[in-house]
Amino acid sequence: MKYIFLIVAVVLGILSGITYMRFPDQNTDVPVIYWVTDPNPARKEQIAAFTKWQLKHGHVTADGKPVVQIKVDAANSSTGKKIIQSVSGVGGDTMDLFNGRHIRYFNDIGILEDLTEDAKKMKFDLSQTYAALESELFVDGKQYAFPCNLTSFMYWVNKDAFKAQGQPLPPKSWTWEEFERMGKAFVGAANKPGETRLYFYADTVDRTQMHRSLGLSIFNETMTECTLDDERYVKTLAKIYQWMFEDQIIPTEAAILAFNTESGYAGSTPQLLYRGNFAMIRSGRFMLIQFRKFEKPMDLDVAELPYGEFRNATIATRAASVYVGGKNKELTKLFLAFLASEDYNMHLVKDADALPPNPKYAETEEFRRPKGHENEWGTHERFYEQANTIAIGSVYSPFVMDITVDRISKRWYEKVINKMSSPEEAATMTKKLIDREIQRTLHEKPWLNEDYEKSVADQKKIDRLKAEGKKIPLSLVRNSFYKRYYKEMGMAE
Repeated sequence: MKYIFLIVAVVLGILSGITYMRFPDQNTDVPVIYWVTDPNPARKEQIAAFTKWQLKHGHVTADGKPVVQIKVDAANSSTGKKIIQSVSGVGGDTMDLFNGRHIRYFNDIGILEDLTEDAKKMKFDLSQTYAALESELFVDGKQYAFPCNLTSFMYWVNKDAFKAQGQPLPPKSWTWEEFERMGKAFVGAANKPGETRLYFYADTVDRTQMHRSLGLSIFNETMTECTLDDERYVKTLAKIYQWMFEDQIIPTEAAILAFNTESGYAGSTPQLLYRGNFAMIRSGRFMLIQFRKFEKPMDLDVAELPYGEFRNATIATRAASVYVGGKNKELTKLFLAFLASEDYNMHLVKDADALPPNPKYAETEEFRRPKGHENEWGTHERFYEQANTIAIGSVYSPFVMDITVDRISKRWYEKVINKMSSPEEAATMTKKLIDREIQRTLHEKPWLNEDYEKSVADQKKIDRLKAEGKKIPLSLVRNSFYKRYYKEMGMAE
């Protein structure tokens, strides 16, 4: 049966490729590159801006036309279709990928162009974006993408919801204890005793950000072992459970489902913030696209997510890569250079489509104080500041697929919040199953064993230094979180 599905997939890939090859290129006398992305209406304006940018910077033919045209291929933007077309030899010239997970997955298949040297020459290397994105754009020191946009998550705050309940606004940054105390006071004032809870302090928290704030990553320093069988992860899971079921300052899945069932579209997260059912929601700057559609502008503020001991934030990106089998790779790289330009970045500044990839354009007055949106003033720069200071990219072990890690950790987290497991059992099982997958990977990919054994030896050195209370040489550390954490805590050599 699996062979039938494989044959069908290949046939569909070939047919998609034939269709792809028949796109109407014949009406242009310059090469056309295809951008596999979502069907966002903003893409039309971004393509027009790319055309103008080419003319502005002299990327023109002998008769003064742009050297390349770009067209959107939204029909093949799913991960499966991208892979099928790419391995069939007809992948899109540039493909949007989400975070280091997809970068690594596509790179393992062998369909991404190494951009490292060209990125430096054409000025779309890491120096043109946020340092925290290194683990999302690079694999083993090589760059494979550049951001189209990026997000560092904060709480959007509806000031009117706080005023309605006579509660103080959250501080810029705060501890778990402050979040809990203020959250209990808010829900106590907003909800009638004995009745169904209709008002919550926040829509959710960030599990990764929380256990990181206790100094714990999902992997050890060399990425050879899962470390979530730790009392700090148990504490994280227990705290989330407490906030959901005991303090009821964040909703359970059942409560969110009830909102959606009763309210239809009005039950969506932005609407629930607007109505005051949530005083805060975790999201990025891109949420302004939805907020600006409301008839009456909200009085907005933002706050960092609460931390245990170490302030930190997560960061994510939608990034453009280059297909290794493309016929116009050099012209496609020109498009990535455009993504680092003023023309593209100021387009994102205007549309509030997350953070612009080049941070210098987040320092402009147009970004900080957009005309006609005075209710947003004071919020934009906070996203930029967080991304530029406390944000840390995700960690990806070369010895296990990240999608597998996420599936296991999420499954056992959901067991906790569905009252099917204790935090202690969930922590133990998460570590056990992820470590089992690491060993499976090493068995299926024996070429990784040499790297793994060296990393295990490095881990023993690190463990010995920690036991002796000595500083850690960062040259031994592969985990991007610990590199940052040890620097900040004065533990790095």
